[in-house]
Amino acid sequence: MVFDKKLPLQERLNFIVYALSRFVLSVGKYVYLFAVSYYILYETGSALYFSVNMAISIATTVLLLPFSGVLSDFGNKRRIIITGETMNSLILLGFFLYTMIYDVTLLAIYTVTFLTSMIEPFISNAFQAAMTELFHKDRIQKVMGYTSAILSSTVILGPILGGALFGLLSFNHIIMIFLIAYIISAALDFLMDFKLHSTKVENVENNDEGGGMDRFKRDISQGFIFIAGNEVFKSLLLIGALINFMAGVITIFPEKMMIHELSLQPGTVGIINAIGGLGVLAGGVAVARMRGLDHPFLLMKRGMLAFAGLVVLYLLPLYLNGGLISHILIIGSVGIGIALALQFINIPINLFVQLVTPQHVKGRVFSVMNLCSMSIMPVGAIFYGFLYDFELYWLINAASAVLMIAVVLLFFNEGLLAKSKRMYIAAKTEAGELERGPAEEDAHPGTDLQSI
Repeated sequence: MVFDKKLPLQERLNFIVYALSRFVLSVGKYVYLFAVSYYILYETGSALYFSVNMAISIATTVLLLPFSGVLSDFGNKRRIIITGETMNSLILLGFFLYTMIYDVTLLAIYTVTFLTSMIEPFISNAFQAAMTELFHKDRIQKVMGYTSAILSSTVILGPILGGALFGLLSFNHIIMIFLIAYIISAALDFLMDFKLHSTKVENVENNDEGGGMDRFKRDISQGFIFIAGNEVFKSLLLIGALINFMAGVITIFPEKMMIHELSLQPGTVGIINAIGGLGVLAGGVAVARMRGLDHPFLLMKRGMLAFAGLVVLYLLPLYLNGGLISHILIIGSVGIGIALALQFINIPINLFVQLVTPQHVKGRVFSVMNLCSMSIMPVGAIFYGFLYDFELYWLINAASAVLMIAVVLLFFNEGLLAKSKRMYIAAKTEAGELERGPAEEDAHPGTDLQSI
């Protein structure tokens, strides 16, 4: 996309800046999260304390998602993103100064998690709603695939840096790295044009009479109404909720296993986590280069079945008497597989919603989907954290895999798959017609905007 001179210069610039901004911020975030995770598990030895930090983040995000959806649809997305990232920078600056004076405490970590989680849903939702304004709909599949592949390098680089820096630097220096990443990201976002592919028709909203509170309730409800009237979107809510409930299997369990059960050093943990990033890279490139992707739901179904099987394989290092190299190879290989499977779940979900959802309610639809899928995540985090402290590893992972397979086979039936395929193809056809129209009116023969 960067080197395709047939595309508008500003759209190519949007892609470069967007990818670079997310890359820098993602590296800083992975380094910080690695330090926080290792600090909590190393100092307390409890998966429950680790899961509490995750639950604080998720619960705060869930509560604010409806508001973020309304603000994304009616507010200035560029201003929301830059303001949010600036506010997070100020929070991290305060945390840095606190650790310099009082040292790191569990309460301080929880407080910072709470404050940043109040802002993050507004930033992420604004970006989700703005994708088809930053990039043309015909190119969303490749933009999302390539961006995911680029960000996969942060999944590889972040844990390695986190493991290395955790042993070399103090915790407050790691906070400073995250702070610098936020500042750079906010500065880069000034260069993007958030109105490149927006239209006046898409942004029209029904302004019925009524009081401010009535209007606000009606605005929030539009996302629920859109999803409630569509069987396909309702199935996405169920899958999203299940995936997020099971997040503890791939977030809490590996850290608990590596740090507490296998007693691996920070550098080794970082290397193993980084190996899993290869799966994100492979999945992102595969989806981006996939031709004729007309059936996102079938891709999701296969990804979820693979995910269920890999959850059970994650147990192998605990029951095999292998050495360090064996642990690294097994955990790393399973991590690659899980990351790859998740790419074939997450990218098709976002691609489907981006193309099928009308632009004027997209922010609220994303916020409702995130709200419904993430609302169960704190319960899942606490649930898995509590059970893993009893070391019921085999029972927990096997039961989770069976639950995933049962839900997939029950709800991803042939009727739903066929209906979702028809909706997606119709949306792609409409996007292609919108792309060709302006080209014909402007009389620029020989210009092919279908390639990326």
